[in-house]
Order: sequence, then structure tokens, then C-alpha cells
Amino acid sequence: MQNYPQYSSKQKWIHWLTLILIVFTYLLILFKLTLSAYLGGMFNIYLFHKSFGVLIFVITLWRFIVIKQDGVPDVLPKAQKRQRILSKSGQGFIYLLLIIVPLSGYLMSSRPLNFFGVILIPAIDMPNKAYQLFHQAHQVSAYLLIALLIVHIASALFHYFWIKDKVLQSMLKCD
Repeated sequence: MQNYPQYSSKQKWIHWLTLILIVFTYLLILFKLTLSAYLGGMFNIYLFHKSFGVLIFVITLWRFIVIKQDGVPDVLPKAQKRQRILSKSGQGFIYLLLIIVPLSGYLMSSRPLNFFGVILIPAIDMPNKAYQLFHQAHQVSAYLLIALLIVHIASALFHYFWIKDKVLQSMLKCD
């Protein structure tokens, strides 16, 4: 029997699936020149990148619904106010960026978004300066998201190896 708070199974699956999709999406762009030869050209690289972005956006919206339904466990004791504030702030910024990055990615394109070659999401017509603004927002917010995810991972490992509490275990072992 576990004696520490646990996230729900849905929350754990959403958490790890989101991480995997973010890593794939980032790696597609990081290694786009190399991967384009294996994935049938740059069109397919961007098709997958944008499609994964849509998935991340939809899964993030689903995450909000699951959090509303299941709540969030108190994995840090209430007495650790500074850690709780840092933790909740970091998570909040990550959630915000999980909305901003895909949304700005969609809005920066003047072309319809082709979701895995199955669904065509129409483009929104805007002035050219708006596309440029969303392109900058997409790049900056993507780098911020990666930086925050690195801090998030480092914090979880810090809890596991140095503090030796059960913060990391609360998000492990999916049923």
C-alpha cells in the first residue's frame, strides 16, 4: 500500500504522453534536415510537427478537464510554502505554454493546417505583421517551454535523490 499522494492514472498518462509528444515535436525541428530524407521531405516534417502540436493542444485541454474532475494531490506538505509556490507557479507556466506554443504555431501560418493528412483546419486570415508576431511568440514560448521542462525534470530528480521524498513517485506507475 502506498503512503503518499498519487495523481490519477489519467493524469499520469496525460503527463507522460505530453512529454513524449513535446520531445518528438522538438526533435523533428531540431533534426529536420537529417530527418527529411527519412520522412519523405520537409513537407512531412512540418506535417508531423504541426499535427503533434495540435495533439499537444487537445491533450492539454483534456488535462484541464481531468484536473477539474480528479483534482490534484498535495504532494508537497502544506508547511513547505515556498516549495509549493515554486511548484505551482512552474506547473502553471508550463500549462500556459502548452496552450501558447501550439496556438501561436497555428496562428503564424497563413496556410490551412493539415492534421496528419486527415483533417484540414482552415487558416485565419490576418495582416502579415500578425503572422510575424505569432512566429516570434511561437519561437520564444517554445524555448521557454523547453527551459521550464528541464527545470521541472531537474526538480523532480532533486526531490528523488536529495530530499528523498515521494514527489517523483506520485507521477510514476501508471495503472
